[in-house]
Amino acid sequence: MEPRRERANAPDENIRALYARLDDLCAQAGQGVAAVTPFLTPREAKYARQYLSGRLRAGLALLWGGYPDAERVRAFLLPDYLEGLLPTVGADGGGSLPPADLLRAAGFDDLAEDAAEQTAALSVRGSGFRTLTHRDYMGAVLGTGLERDAVGDILSADGQSALLFCDRRVAEFLCANMSKVGSDTVRLHIEAPDGIRVPPRATVPVQDTVASGRLDCVVAALCGLPRERAQSAVREGLCELEYECVRDCDRTVEPPAVLSVRGYGKFRVLSFGGENRRGRIRLIAEKFTG
Repeated sequence: MEPRRERANAPDENIRALYARLDDLCAQAGQGVAAVTPFLTPREAKYARQYLSGRLRAGLALLWGGYPDAERVRAFLLPDYLEGLLPTVGADGGGSLPPADLLRAAGFDDLAEDAAEQTAALSVRGSGFRTLTHRDYMGAVLGTGLERDAVGDILSADGQSALLFCDRRVAEFLCANMSKVGSDTVRLHIEAPDGIRVPPRATVPVQDTVASGRLDCVVAALCGLPRERAQSAVREGLCELEYECVRDCDRTVEPPAVLSVRGYGKFRVLSFGGENRRGRIRLIAEKFTG
């Protein structure tokens, strides 16, 4: 699809604005200058992959969030003169390959150095006497005056420390300006690229049985709600399936799928199992807690 036509068919104003910004950055890359977006939400990243599919296949665009399979990523738009000189990474944007490594392996050391500055891992460690949540870390970051898209994923597995992804400039700013998270004093340092140890995502298993894979059935099981209340939550626009608001109770959930319910949390539906003797289907999922 032609970019102008695809922009006209954007699902909403936010994605239309994203497309316009990507067009500007592609034009910059067409003039021989590398460009990069702020950190994109998972929904924005999904649409960016679609919009940039041609550049992705040509090896002229990459999506990277600081570690493999990051949810929040930046889109790297590489100069057009690199076409055919880098390994292609496919339509997914090479989410497991650091742009700096690809550029360095191809001999473009200056571009690799610039790309390496665009994602850094900032270690934030508390005193150990207080439990810190994702909301605490996010509140502390926003309290410094930064916008949400200045930082990527915030990973915390133990409630006492976190790994926060941002660019080098933002990491240095936070080291100088963020001394507390919640009511706890924290220590910050920027991890060396070869020293990053990504903590596993904090989750708890969820298992139940459902009458079917309909969205309202799954929401009821995951959130512990009566079926009628789950249906109301869906119709009121409180549910996002794969980062899209869904108001259709009869939408089928197809694992693996990420499902968020406002006020109840974020889940990953892993699989549906066989039927039990009552004809109900086994639901296997996990809830994100970090």
